[in-house]
Amino acid sequence: MKLLNISRYSSIVFITLLALLHLIDSNVNPKWQPISEYALGKMGWLMNIAFCSLGVSFLGLGYYIVKNIPRLGSKIGGWLLIVSSVGNFVAAIWNTDRAGTTAEQMTTSGQIHSSAAGLLGFMVLATLFILYQFYKQEVLNKYKNKIFVITALLWLFEISLIVTLGVFLSKTNGILTPETAVGWLGRVVIICCAIWIWICSTLFMNASNINLKTQMKIN
Repeated sequence: MKLLNISRYSSIVFITLLALLHLIDSNVNPKWQPISEYALGKMGWLMNIAFCSLGVSFLGLGYYIVKNIPRLGSKIGGWLLIVSSVGNFVAAIWNTDRAGTTAEQMTTSGQIHSSAAGLLGFMVLATLFILYQFYKQEVLNKYKNKIFVITALLWLFEISLIVTLGVFLSKTNGILTPETAVGWLGRVVIICCAIWIWICSTLFMNASNINLKTQMKIN
């Protein structure tokens, strides 16, 4: 229960800080610049905290699932969340380079940050393994529609982002420019990730009065 609460509150902190940065830092254009660039401003430490908060939300839920849900699929999903959380912590420590920086001009910090950002994909993949358990396990079955909706939305936005990025970057030699208008879509994806964590943690809390280990069938 404590881990689930930590995940829920941490996801809310992330969304709150991200919204605040949009209000107080006008130097970042959300139309095309990624949220990582907020870390380069005067209030950059807020973005660092936001990344840490998102990492904690992933880690808390992932660890809870690995420890409490005795199914192989669940454990895979839990470990994917934990791996993805590492990406957030790394992104919080090593800041990105400015959008438009070529591969040859990237700093070591920017290269590390870029690699860490790629780990978010593990979180998106984890949602499928965890969603399956809501259909497979009787104790979670009544919550399946709620988790399905947010999971479907997350995947819809993620696929849309990948396709849109591919189209825009093919025209700019793989470099983000003011013409690559994917900033808002990227923000929708990351916010959906945080909302998914909040909803999933809440649903597990709702089912926590039943002993999951004894009620679920083990492979």
